[in-house]
Amino acid sequence: MATAALVDRDLEIGRKILVTLRQANIEVSVAFWAYVSQSGDWQFFIATPLVDSEGPKSAYERVLRTLHDAGMDPQLPWRRILLRSPKDPVLRSLEKQTEIPDESISITEFGTIPRGTPSAYYVTYAPYPGETFRILNEPVGDRFVEDAYVYGKMWIATDLDGLRGLLLKLFRLNHDIVESTIEELSARKTTSIPNVRLRPRDLRRLRPA
Repeated sequence: MATAALVDRDLEIGRKILVTLRQANIEVSVAFWAYVSQSGDWQFFIATPLVDSEGPKSAYERVLRTLHDAGMDPQLPWRRILLRSPKDPVLRSLEKQTEIPDESISITEFGTIPRGTPSAYYVTYAPYPGETFRILNEPVGDRFVEDAYVYGKMWIATDLDGLRGLLLKLFRLNHDIVESTIEELSARKTTSIPNVRLRPRDLRRLRPA
């Protein structure tokens, strides 16, 4: 097990990075914090098709420029961010582990939205309530993962109508469930829908926008 603890601040920074990349239309297949025993530190792995389409160097430049423009320079040393191809066998295995047919949808309203603009919401689909799930001492792909926190798949919805359409059309949830979810979200700014069961073809259809 990792000897250096991953703190809540790191998990929050990881979420902010993913939200920032989604807003910049940079696709992320899977993302996770993993403890790297060689360096004795946690590193943030991001699988993005940019690595294949633009090459590793250009992908790093675009991702780091996006994070810099969002003012995230002071929050995380860039040396802790590692980009990988979605074709990496370990990352593909981790992505498959988020596609089991009994998962939870977590929805949270953005905390910082300019006045006068519509509210926005990030929607996460993961095996357990919340945004991450932990893997301890497990073989993944052709390697061994000592300790990792994997983020669920994420979407961004603008205003309540956009969120309603996402839940109805993408996840095909019952209308009454969607309306009660939106009512709770309006009151609490965050909510979740547990035990979401989808058909295998729906799981294949679900990909972050």
